[in-house]
Amino acid sequence: MSKKYFIITSVIIIVLLLVVAFVPFKQNPSSTSRVVVDHFNHKYAFPSCYDYEKASNYIDEVTYKDAQDLKYPPMNTCTEEKAKPQYKSLLKRLLESTEI
Repeated sequence: MSKKYFIITSVIIIVLLLVVAFVPFKQNPSSTSRVVVDHFNHKYAFPSCYDYEKASNYIDEVTYKDAQDLKYPPMNTCTEEKAKPQYKSLLKRLLESTEI
């Protein structure tokens, strides 16, 4: 009985480890991520994608959700890529969040 219990437990643990390590899960951008909104051009961009050379003087920093509520389109392809959901395994998310 104990050998059977050990095998079942081992198989369950191995399956869980494989799921955590390899199965990708959908990860949407956080609604609280900060974005730069250009109210003059009616567009938004993530700070790393914002083109300050083409900026107007009427900019603001808001959350991603607020920018979506304004119904502004993305400023460039970099912003479009960052706004798309990403597919990452739980292990990869953990490593990125702990910066290992």
